[in-house]
Amino acid sequence: MNIDQRIENPILQRVELHFTMEHPAAPTPSLKEMIDFITKMEPGSKKECTFILDVTSRFGRSMTTGVAHVYENDEAAATTVPNYVKDRHVRRGAHAEAAAEPQVEEAAPEEESNEEESEEGA
Repeated sequence: MNIDQRIENPILQRVELHFTMEHPAAPTPSLKEMIDFITKMEPGSKKECTFILDVTSRFGRSMTTGVAHVYENDEAAATTVPNYVKDRHVRRGAHAEAAAEPQVEEAAPEEESNEEESEEGA
């Protein structure tokens, strides 16, 4: 993977990366694989703050080009990234690790309230 262009955008608190990936004898990389490559190439980046906006595969060649935005924090990403891009990342499991943690935390209070109700009824 190569970073063709790196643009720092301090107003939007992000780094815009234009990248090229060569994948001989392999299919086009998944969204999750591309995010993994970006987080390895960009120091200090986090998976949950990395979004792939555009991907183009070259017909007849095993090469993919794309644009990724790496945000400094969750708040900057939440206010700037379009909802359809966030939905795409959730649907394809690109940020599965980040989404799995809050769901576990939300389930715990419900279990406690159910236990309290059963104690009151007994």
